[in-house]
Amino acid sequence: MGNIGLSGGFISDAGLSFKMVCLHLLEMAYSEVRTTCSVDKDWTENAISEALKESINKNDVTVRMLITAEVEVRQLPTDLSMMPSKVDDAPRIDIKVGGFDTGKETPSRVCYYMEAKNLYANDFQKTNHLSYVSSTHYAKRYISTGIDHLLSGYYPENTMLLGYVLVGTVHAAVDKVNQNLVNDSRGTESIKLQVYEEFPALVLGVSAHPNGMGLDHCFLQF
Repeated sequence: MGNIGLSGGFISDAGLSFKMVCLHLLEMAYSEVRTTCSVDKDWTENAISEALKESINKNDVTVRMLITAEVEVRQLPTDLSMMPSKVDDAPRIDIKVGGFDTGKETPSRVCYYMEAKNLYANDFQKTNHLSYVSSTHYAKRYISTGIDHLLSGYYPENTMLLGYVLVGTVHAAVDKVNQNLVNDSRGTESIKLQVYEEFPALVLGVSAHPNGMGLDHCFLQF
């Protein structure tokens, strides 16, 4: 695995926020998964997230920096007195990346979250020919269980939406999401794609919302 210019194994020494570290790890994992796994339109979100998690965890950077990635993580209160008697129905988030900020006098835990959704630019029939997949359904789902869940506080604020584009291009898939926002009179909340030289393999985006929140998006094309 390559490294991302992190010196001494300390997040603060690298001059990068933990979010930036996570994006670099995601980019490296995406590159490996895309070249070594036969990801196609039939793959589920959970399968892709598992592959990314495995790649992140075996990266020498994560070992050196004591970073760990987990999948399907329940969102539970940190205050043990508030722990519910049943946790099976607690909200789960697809990927959690956790580490330590050792730049302070007292080291503290840091986390970054990614909630993943499959996206398709076009309708298609699954390989087994038993089901037909509506790309519009998944665009609407990206909004209802991704964007809207983040806006409602269902997921932590430091969560990025992660779109796995399995049919068509990222731009076409994002256009479909944006068109559905327009159809719902939410055109001002459309996702705007941006290019960052630091992450050439990732397609990143932002969206602004009436409640003042700005959301981060990342799209991976397979």
